[in-house]
Amino acid sequence: MSRVSENSSVNSINYAVGKTKGKLEDLQLKGSTLKRVSKPSDDPVGNVELMAIRSQGVDATQYLRNLNFAQTQLSYTENVLEEMTDILVKAKELAIGQASSIYSPEIRLGVSKEIHQMRQQMLGIANKRMGNRYLFSGQKVLTRPFDENGKYQGDQNKINIEINKDVFVPINLNGNEIFFSKDKKPVQKEQINLTPPGIEVNMDGLNRQPASIDPNAPASGEEVAVSIFDELRGLENALLTDNPQIIQGLLEKLDTSIERVVTFRTEIGALTNTISNAESNIEKTKLLNEAHKSKIEDADVTELMSDMSKEQAVLKATYKASSNLMNTSLMDFLR
Repeated sequence: MSRVSENSSVNSINYAVGKTKGKLEDLQLKGSTLKRVSKPSDDPVGNVELMAIRSQGVDATQYLRNLNFAQTQLSYTENVLEEMTDILVKAKELAIGQASSIYSPEIRLGVSKEIHQMRQQMLGIANKRMGNRYLFSGQKVLTRPFDENGKYQGDQNKINIEINKDVFVPINLNGNEIFFSKDKKPVQKEQINLTPPGIEVNMDGLNRQPASIDPNAPASGEEVAVSIFDELRGLENALLTDNPQIIQGLLEKLDTSIERVVTFRTEIGALTNTISNAESNIEKTKLLNEAHKSKIEDADVTELMSDMSKEQAVLKATYKASSNLMNTSLMDFLR
């Protein structure tokens, strides 16, 4: 027969009270946060899922920042392309009007000044910036894409941005693909007396840089890509020289440039739709993850309140039983 000492009784009471108070404190903590899982030991398997969901949430937040930046850049680029289209359409309208022989050299001289302003406006558009980043310089975003003569100084690389896991989309257009034709033609140069001194003009009216300014200008017979600036400059020179034949030859080139810009506007629209869909998918995924996270992490309030009431009753019963046991005196044992 084993003997129960006073110390063993006290230790048993302390253990029972401590255990019950620990359970109640844990329930009270869950009640204050309404979270079923507050530490990994509460649900090891569920905690792994929660960590994965939180990681996906952090990634989604960054993807949304990327999408917002891409949306801003594409919207800005689309507006710039719209300005370019308007200028080219206006230039073509003027060229169509001046392609006939009914206008005098004086009228064409006045129109040439307007075309000159259009070319300067086009050059300003080509060097547009969003913040301190140039739009059309490729990945050389801090380098001015075109000099005052329309020479391209950027690169032909794309800026790709991640909009979802392992999904990248280009968000920029480089100046080479927008402002230069895809077809290269051999340069044929001749001097026209009525053009400003030092400017060299092709047979089709597309002038190049003065030899004194650009020693690297293409030699006669070398194949080069014609730019929008060359076309507008050629139109200006044809008006200055009162040459309707050259103006007629430039109409097809202006049409090609307009079609090229419109094609890129369509491409920008498609990218914008892709980004909008990606943003919508990320938002839907975030909602699904939050719902799944709530099922794992959040406490059932009804069950929690019931457990708290039960543990409080157990604690009261433990206090009452221990008080009766601890109030036993020596006289109680002597009876």
